[in-house]
Amino acid sequence: MFIPADARVRVGSVASGKVLDAGAARAGDPVRQRWPAHDRPGQWWRLVPVTGRNHQYRLVETGAGLALTGQDRSPDGRTGTVALEPDARDPRASWWVLPQADDEYALVNTVTGLSLDLWDGSDHDEAHVGLAEFWRAPQQRWRLHTGVAPGGTRAVMTMVYNENVLLPIWLRYYSRFFAPEDIYVLDHGSTDGSTDGPGFTRVPVHNEEFGVGWQRDVCQRHQHELLRRYDVVLHTDVDEIVAPDPRSGDLGDYIDRFDDDFVTCDGYEILHMKDTEPPYDPTRPVLDQRGTWFPNSSYSKPLLARVPMEWHGGFHERKDRATRRDPALRLIHLHRLDYDYGLIRNQVRTRRPRARMDLDRGWGRQNRLLDAEKFHRWFYHPGSAAKPVRTEPVPDHWRHVV
Repeated sequence: MFIPADARVRVGSVASGKVLDAGAARAGDPVRQRWPAHDRPGQWWRLVPVTGRNHQYRLVETGAGLALTGQDRSPDGRTGTVALEPDARDPRASWWVLPQADDEYALVNTVTGLSLDLWDGSDHDEAHVGLAEFWRAPQQRWRLHTGVAPGGTRAVMTMVYNENVLLPIWLRYYSRFFAPEDIYVLDHGSTDGSTDGPGFTRVPVHNEEFGVGWQRDVCQRHQHELLRRYDVVLHTDVDEIVAPDPRSGDLGDYIDRFDDDFVTCDGYEILHMKDTEPPYDPTRPVLDQRGTWFPNSSYSKPLLARVPMEWHGGFHERKDRATRRDPALRLIHLHRLDYDYGLIRNQVRTRRPRARMDLDRGWGRQNRLLDAEKFHRWFYHPGSAAKPVRTEPVPDHWRHVV
């Protein structure tokens, strides 16, 4: 893995999505975590190689020049603290930067032998950042985000077929962050009028039958073409809303500071509780009507990218299986937005000719369920006995997002 020595970096927690923040950068101060922000000087660090030592670096805050140092171990030797110190040559300011997986690193203090640790992987700003014995957990894994050309020109794209309910939601959300000429809707022969309106660029595509391989190839090719003209491209299905934790800003803010090759979203599915919630009303915000969601790692997709992507079918993962998960970036999946509409949508999809390989391998089976009992079981029991679904209330701070 490439370690950006002598480059300006943000040190991002894999557990929380936030970055190390030195605050006012005074000697003796602890460090905390904050959302990335262009105007916060205490968030930029430099990895200075230790002469004659492989994989050892000093982590120096670029504003005041203070070094992150490991402090004394606790009486039981299992934990310690970190603080900013003025002498970068202090032996306690030396860290092993040890690759873990997919551009994730453990930062191990060479004096104490303890790892930089975000206590409990908490996302609170005041969460303790200290030292602990090494163990393979997200709270001890860190990403090194370079400060090269964040933001830039951007485009968003999707593929549709007769999506007169979901496409308006998709357009209403993404039009807040992308200009109409930068919104691309690949239309696979819609006949319901949903793609006739203004506000986006319609791109006709055609195939006699629908298949996940064909869809992947067409969208992948279009993503590659767009990256010749744009710095950042977001590709989603029409029932997918990509949104950062609103306490950190909106999608526009996220792209403004986005400087990775790609990022993997954290998948969550909206669930219509039809016994207590009315049918979906298109005149009202989605999360004003739906109060339950659940995490689903199947929808933790790598969709926002600065580089040409090579996906497996369904865009659930890259062909090289690399991930760069940001727990603060959600993919909100709307497949279970409305119980009755879900069944109607399946009827529409079933009328389309389907690729033989999809049918033989059961790909997209959930999109063709018409039997009432099987559909109900899929809708409300998508897990298994070994891994049941854990529903959660949608937090209040998410209610205005979509």
